[in-house]
Amino acid sequence: MNKTPPTLSTVMATPIGQLEIQANADGISAIVFIDDLPAEFAAVKATELAPVRSGSLIEQAAHQTLPLQTAQPQNAVNATEQAQQHLQHALVQLQQYFAGHRTRFSLPLAATGTAFQQQVWQALVHIPYAQSCSYGAIADFIQNPKAVRAVGAANGRNPLAIVVPCHRVIGNNGSLTGYAGGLGRKVWLLQHEQQMQQQQQMATANV
Repeated sequence: MNKTPPTLSTVMATPIGQLEIQANADGISAIVFIDDLPAEFAAVKATELAPVRSGSLIEQAAHQTLPLQTAQPQNAVNATEQAQQHLQHALVQLQQYFAGHRTRFSLPLAATGTAFQQQVWQALVHIPYAQSCSYGAIADFIQNPKAVRAVGAANGRNPLAIVVPCHRVIGNNGSLTGYAGGLGRKVWLLQHEQQMQQQQQMATANV
């Protein structure tokens, strides 16, 4: 009799609050902020963000994507150990991201969602570090240009914060719109990526 693989979780401290990471034997199933938005970020306004480079998601898309789901059979005996390994890898990669040493994640992802939500979340993975795109661009990318509102709803239900970068999605008019973790966190994440990219570019230029 098959048993549901165990889900393990851990909490990591970040500069913008507490992140809970959940994983099972298939991969990372959720990454969510679990505390209230700190006061210093709650007061942040979207106008404090420098313009973010944006454009067509088709033009920005990377050559490879990360799987949002895996369906490989797992050995029940090792399910807990596998989940623990996924958690550890996620912790390390998120720490590297916040330290400015990682611009792309390489994790097995196991988010639960409808077929449409999965399609939207997969599209989000294509948005390059320190850039952004609109809901309309995502709708075009998934070849469903009339589904802009549905794309926005799916984006808001993304359970894998940062790793599936819904914070890089902006309104069709260039506005930042909302963010499940709070607009202040969205601004911080975009600023962080811009600053880290600028530092990398400067370091490369000085070599």
